[in-house]
Amino acid sequence: MTAVSGIAAGCTVLCPATTALAQPATTTTPAPTALTAPAPTPAKDAANDGEDVRTVTDGDTLWSMAEEIYGSGAKWPDLYRASRDGIEKAARAHGYPSDDDGHRIFAGTAIHTPARRPAGATTPDRKADPHVARFQRQVAQSGYVSQPGSEAVFDLNRRYCEGVLFSGMWPNPQSPYIITNLPEVPGQTANTNPPVTWRLREDEAVVLIGTTPPPEAYFSFDLTMVRGSLQTGPVLWPAVGDPVNRGTVKTAGPTPFGQPFALVITGHERTRAEVHEILAASGLGGAINDATVPPAMFRLGLGKEADQFLLGIRTAAPEPGFEKALDAYRDAPPLQVLRVRPKGTSADQTKPVYDPAPLPVPRLRVAGTGATELDLNPALQKLRQRIIDAHPGFQARDVAMERGFEQSYPGLQSNKVIDPPTPGIGALSNDADDPLSPSFSLPDGSFVVAYGANHVATRQASYSSISLYADEEAAVSVTARNHRDLRGSARDYLADSPDADKLYAWTFSRAGDAGPTGPHVTELPSAGTDFCAQYGADRTVDMSRMQAVARAYMQPETLTHPALSSLLLDRLLVFTPKSKSE
Repeated sequence: MTAVSGIAAGCTVLCPATTALAQPATTTTPAPTALTAPAPTPAKDAANDGEDVRTVTDGDTLWSMAEEIYGSGAKWPDLYRASRDGIEKAARAHGYPSDDDGHRIFAGTAIHTPARRPAGATTPDRKADPHVARFQRQVAQSGYVSQPGSEAVFDLNRRYCEGVLFSGMWPNPQSPYIITNLPEVPGQTANTNPPVTWRLREDEAVVLIGTTPPPEAYFSFDLTMVRGSLQTGPVLWPAVGDPVNRGTVKTAGPTPFGQPFALVITGHERTRAEVHEILAASGLGGAINDATVPPAMFRLGLGKEADQFLLGIRTAAPEPGFEKALDAYRDAPPLQVLRVRPKGTSADQTKPVYDPAPLPVPRLRVAGTGATELDLNPALQKLRQRIIDAHPGFQARDVAMERGFEQSYPGLQSNKVIDPPTPGIGALSNDADDPLSPSFSLPDGSFVVAYGANHVATRQASYSSISLYADEEAAVSVTARNHRDLRGSARDYLADSPDADKLYAWTFSRAGDAGPTGPHVTELPSAGTDFCAQYGADRTVDMSRMQAVARAYMQPETLTHPALSSLLLDRLLVFTPKSKSE
């Protein structure tokens, strides 16, 4: 007679507790037993076309079964919903009042497997991460419980057009954000933006296990706080400390790329220490990264007044030859996220089990090295004039770039908000400076030239870009060019300057054949384009109004954002046709 340890989340709760960790309170009910059944041949369920029936065998979990059937353990709720009556009946037969929402499954129980793939589709060819399975076993043996979430790209343009978001909020079109989705803790107050944002119990941790992205100029795991509704706005959205980036990440391999790692998000000292021990026992002891949610700055808990958090993954500018690898990483992120907490005796899982043990506010990485781009200003002024001189049939108008977003912790303290068209606190990463232009008109027949320092060439950044956005309230992304694209573009105007390769000049045009052409020109859609039609939606976007954002991420020496005072700010020249009288 063998107990089948199983939980919908893949966490086993019927295993004996280890003595290696300090233990939360647990019940004294003996572990149930169940007859071990031989593995059956999957049978077709005539009552539900496209559905098989599997029988639980010793060692199965709903997570492992979903991994086998669908290619993702995160789909375990489908198995639980389809099989709830049988799972509940088996739990009662073994002396339990309920299955504890799928926490208890037993050998011999029939599990219905609803079809999830269209005819001809195949299961993704991605093996389950063995570190995840080991971690889940260790979690259960240590007196903790867990709930799994999932990782997927969150398309801000699409979500705006579909009415899910109040604004696109200036997404980077060259770096689609991978967002963590987490279920809520049973009994908690509903989140404003589920499952994209989540609250954190005072003694809870969110653990991300997986593989880092392939070689690229920049990647990071950014934790932010979101207070308010993303659908109706406005929201307060600051970064929670420094992100884990390609320069700081600890992995189980010799490089930051394509290696096993773990990230622990918590504000509780004891929970962090114990989760570290569990991860070490799972084989990730040297690859643990921390993101602290300091209770001195943020309101932890699962109630209505608690803050909500969002974990986003940025991936940008793959190294040559790794473009397809990065696309594959984004399409099926090799990551598993779990919310992990000590298990108590109460059915109410919203209450902390451990006494308060707040982690302090961590020290932030210091920006700036004293080096500056400002000596390039004379060359920049010459570049400006030559751009104007190159287009005598057009009238030029300067548009200045300026600091777009307040730094996170000062902005949080002053309680500013993002509320387009006036941006407030939106420093979604401590790794970046994001100068923003005011909104400007760009009618058909006109073009805009963005120019400035290539911040990677000057070693002020590891990744930089210039992006255009439509409609200051919608703030949806239209196009972008990064530092690799921009190389050599200033030589179109400054072939005689020794500083040309430290600068760039890129044209975004609606002038067609009447405007500039060449390898450093991007053709823009017409000002009358129905932007949201590409998503099958009809939300209005004013394509005639544009904004620009210049990004500068992670100075190589400091591994954080460049000092804004050291940057030569990017600039714009908007060109419109001269009248015949001119």
